[in-house]
Amino acid sequence: MKSLPKKGLYISTKKVDGMRFIVESAFGENPDEFYLVEVIDEASKGDPFAGGDEMDNKQWESLCAEYGLVFQSK
Repeated sequence: MKSLPKKGLYISTKKVDGMRFIVESAFGENPDEFYLVEVIDEASKGDPFAGGDEMDNKQWESLCAEYGLVFQSK
């Protein structure tokens, strides 16, 4: 069973050094089938005018695989 991504900091372990994203929320009733993730880059976290991104589970999982994103902390 897949689970929703944890809220908090994710960093890249391959390709782009210093890539850091904050997962602000993740929601879905059945994570095995579909969920949405809202992210923003760490540098923009405190900026009220910065735009984040919303991804579905396939986009998020692809991003994690391509850049080796791993959860660091809340």
